[in-house]
Amino acid sequence: MGLLRRLSNKVGTPGILIISFLTGLLCGKLIVMHYETTSFKPWEWDKPPVILNCYGSMLRPSYINKSVSYWQALGERILFIEYTPVKKLCRNKHKITPGFIKIYQASDVAFNSDSTMAYTMRKAGSVTGIIGANILIRPGTYTIKNLLTHELGHAFGYTHVKEPGHIMHPITEHMGDKFWIP
Repeated sequence: MGLLRRLSNKVGTPGILIISFLTGLLCGKLIVMHYETTSFKPWEWDKPPVILNCYGSMLRPSYINKSVSYWQALGERILFIEYTPVKKLCRNKHKITPGFIKIYQASDVAFNSDSTMAYTMRKAGSVTGIIGANILIRPGTYTIKNLLTHELGHAFGYTHVKEPGHIMHPITEHMGDKFWIP
């Protein structure tokens, strides 16, 4: 007796459909993860995002402007920058808002290691591209050279490059201000 027939006898047709659906979801997730880890820029914004400072007044406009200008010189587009936190939009660090790149200060417990200074969460759709992104920065580390620029690179869809001097290098000490397509 075939495996499918034995399974069908035990769980019935609805059970087979559920198992098939879950298997399809898992395979799809694995394909997306492979795509993201093997592509330098797996996702792009369909429309220019708004950059929103949810970090607060300590993150001065000059830091944001310098980092945004870096990416604009490479062809990335934004709608505008909002320097003053908007309470309704900044309320939840873990909720990604469509059309926004939000920059937050996050407590030390939000990071998985002492060496992590910041990280970016982004949400993308296979048809729509990047939907939104949140950048979480450890308190006081936004002044580290190239850190915010690097994280904005993730928000614009770029992944890490393990070549010293590249802005997207994952280790701060090896990160530089250079950009090239690997």
